[in-house]
Amino acid sequence: MGVLLLLITTICAATSRYRSDCTDVLFELAPCLDYVTDASTCPSLDCCKQFTNVIKTRPLCLCAVFDGTASKLLGVPIDTDRAINLPEACQEEEEEEEELSQALPTSAALRNHLPAVPPPAGIP
Repeated sequence: MGVLLLLITTICAATSRYRSDCTDVLFELAPCLDYVTDASTCPSLDCCKQFTNVIKTRPLCLCAVFDGTASKLLGVPIDTDRAINLPEACQEEEEEEEELSQALPTSAALRNHLPAVPPPAGIP
């Protein structure tokens, strides 16, 4: 995904004629605001899902993030270095989430370690 993003940023730099109807896409990326405005150290999983969706469906709309249009529209300063780094940051976040889910016991494993509790009186 990093190579694709590099290609998109190159296209953005070479032309300013990307689609102007990207406002909805910018709002789809709202879960990424904390990360690209330096309010958090890593992107949320929702951010990564939305970012991946935008890359797949309307990648040229990311030009609005890189050229300052998003900052003006949303009224917040966006760190373009962090925006460009989103693919790597999301990959790290997804790897951490996978490691965490593998470390957590399954509900079946938890049931095996819990004592049997009879149902309350009057409930069959």
